[in-house]
Amino acid sequence: MLFNSLQFLLLFLPITCIGFLVCRRYGNIQWVFIWLFVCSATFYGAWEPRYLILLFGSIAGNYAVAQHLSKSKSKLVLGVAIAANLAVLGYFKYTNFVLQTLAFLFKIEVPSVALELPLGISFVTFIQIAFLVDVYRNRTDDLGLPKYALFVSYFPHLIAGPIIHHKEVMSQFTNERLRSISHAEVATGFAYIVCGLFKKVMIADTMASYAAPGFRLANMAQPISFFDAWGAALAFTYQIYFDFSGYSDIAIGLSMLFGVRLPINFDSPYKSGSIIEFWRSWHITLSRFLRDYLYIPLGGSRDGSVRRYVNLMIVMLLGGLWHGASWLFVIWGGLHGLYLIVNHAFRYLKDRFLPNSRIADAVAALCSLLVFPAVLVSWVFFRSESWTGAMVMLKAMTGSFGILFPERYQAMLGPFSPHVMQALHMHTGDLVTFGSRTAVAWMLAVTLFVFILPNSQQLLLRDETDGRSRLARVLAFRPTPLSAVVSALVGLVVLATIYAGVPSEFIYFQF
Repeated sequence: MLFNSLQFLLLFLPITCIGFLVCRRYGNIQWVFIWLFVCSATFYGAWEPRYLILLFGSIAGNYAVAQHLSKSKSKLVLGVAIAANLAVLGYFKYTNFVLQTLAFLFKIEVPSVALELPLGISFVTFIQIAFLVDVYRNRTDDLGLPKYALFVSYFPHLIAGPIIHHKEVMSQFTNERLRSISHAEVATGFAYIVCGLFKKVMIADTMASYAAPGFRLANMAQPISFFDAWGAALAFTYQIYFDFSGYSDIAIGLSMLFGVRLPINFDSPYKSGSIIEFWRSWHITLSRFLRDYLYIPLGGSRDGSVRRYVNLMIVMLLGGLWHGASWLFVIWGGLHGLYLIVNHAFRYLKDRFLPNSRIADAVAALCSLLVFPAVLVSWVFFRSESWTGAMVMLKAMTGSFGILFPERYQAMLGPFSPHVMQALHMHTGDLVTFGSRTAVAWMLAVTLFVFILPNSQQLLLRDETDGRSRLARVLAFRPTPLSAVVSALVGLVVLATIYAGVPSEFIYFQF
């Protein structure tokens, strides 16, 4: 069941909300725990009922370990529990990856294992590992099985995050909080849902239609033109942002309907002035997890610069592998590891030798312009289906396969058209990405959307006004009749679009 399906929006969500209101009116917080757990299990089981056994077994096993750790701190028990969680994740997600790698290294044929990846297994594994570590460190809220079961299976974050901590979320589930849910919060929750659906259905899916042709040809080892390659890469760069940030907005909005605030996962990452800032704004809860449960335990920056850079690279390589069972994801993670090392090294040298240099500041400002192109290039490895496809795409982005320019666009160059075409070695031909003016208009509009408009929390969270631009304050959501009408109209457009086609899966679906 997808957040962007009519089954979820028109059947599951209304029933869940009605049941929640009944529990809130006639019961207490325990009723809410049980009801939302039943709904979350139904949501999960709608995709593949047999994996409910895996989910329930994981919840029961980790809860038993948590009870033991709360009474007796044992590194051995904690280590075995973490290893068991990773073993389950590794079996489902990486078995075929390991077999294919061995087959390639030893030039042998190894049959693949028929495995279907359970929904959200990476996220479920990470939040439970974090929970066990927090119990060991005495950083959790009170333990109770209904509460813990809901923590793991809570459907707003179950499939693709955010990666939450028990205390930061479950401490909000109280009888007092239930009674204090306001109409404004509910209205804001629905606005978040509409905003997320608009990002996914109207923007991300449109960008996917422009990215797919170029990457499909590249994966078939078919040479593509310069503009098609950059257009496809740019389209996917926008697709993954709006797809994942759209999911996160929907998750936040759904949770607000039940009076619970989930952590923000995106903060305009493509506006970042450095790669360090980018990873503080992109998938924020994953970056936090990797920092707290991998980078710091590895030693962080405590043992000198070299060890710090090694730890950064290890974390990013494993982070890439977490995103998918493919060496292309490892390369993607390695690229970002390299970016971070260069960024940290530059900051160190600047602070150490040129702390007040205007030239160094100017160089830093110029380097900030490279952040978005560097991220865009890394997405080529994330999106490509093979090494060959990635190489074809990167070669095309350098112009190795020529530069095609449609005849209908040449008029824009005016009398300089022949000279420009000759100087840049361009040829007349049709494009698969920017083949129409509609595609160009979409790309320009989405670019303005990303770099000019405020992000979701700047528009929708009324209690976070500090530092907002004048445009954000003007456009900020307010629960008024006018905003209700606008939200309803946008929602109807989204529903009509969903009805007219087949709901597409989120990119992080089954991660």
